[in-house]
Amino acid sequence: MSYTTVKALVIGGRSEDIEELRNSHGSAPVIWDTLCQRYLGTKPFSWSLDDTIDRLWPLWRDPALPEHQRAVLRMTYDYAYVSKKDFGRAAADIRKFLVDFPVNPQYVNHWPRIAEIFEGNPDVPAIGFEWTSCAEDLWRGGWDEDEEEYGLIDWTLPSDVYGAIDGLKLSGTDFTHCLPTKVEKLCY
Repeated sequence: MSYTTVKALVIGGRSEDIEELRNSHGSAPVIWDTLCQRYLGTKPFSWSLDDTIDRLWPLWRDPALPEHQRAVLRMTYDYAYVSKKDFGRAAADIRKFLVDFPVNPQYVNHWPRIAEIFEGNPDVPAIGFEWTSCAEDLWRGGWDEDEEEYGLIDWTLPSDVYGAIDGLKLSGTDFTHCLPTKVEKLCY
């Protein structure tokens, strides 16, 4: 079964696993499905059909959506991370999201646990996620044959969730350059 890994990140450095959450259907897909139903009018579990997910990505910039929903959506993007200074804010945004969209006990949902991790204020510089174990770990660089270990990732790719949210709010800048450029079919 697939899993989601919560990652401790050293910006410009390496990542370390904090916790594995079994069944990755309970992580990013919960957010995608919920928001697609609410804002795109889709049926449950159809977020991966046709161009639905591509229509979802830009919603993080839409001021018509509550900021906490946009922030939680932004957390699900490849290479997105939350800096330590924003752990409390992330936890609060997730908790507000869970009020808007209560957990359905018939389905796996890791977001209460993810909020708890942020509320615990772990002693790490930042937190990111490997949303599914069925894909390459984005927080690990390529294999270095000479060193016989994984190298560093390209740190021009990651982006701070609240840096993007606040930057959009303050500057009115078009942040389309922050959107995923490649969407792959992943197993969840």
